[in-house]
Amino acid sequence: MQCSLVKKNWLEIGISSGLVLIMIVLILGAQMALPAELRSSGIALIVLLFIVAMGLVGLKLVDMQ
Repeated sequence: MQCSLVKKNWLEIGISSGLVLIMIVLILGAQMALPAELRSSGIALIVLLFIVAMGLVGLKLVDMQ
């Protein structure tokens, strides 16, 4: 039981870190690629997608128990 819990914790940390890294890369890409008037909308959309992705990952991890 303990091994499974530790494995799940590392999986959660890895997935969360990966999603944060992807979000940072997307935000930097939006800053560089989008015109000034679209940057805030692009960043808001990226953050919204990040929140949804983290929620879906969280639901999947809860189902793994």
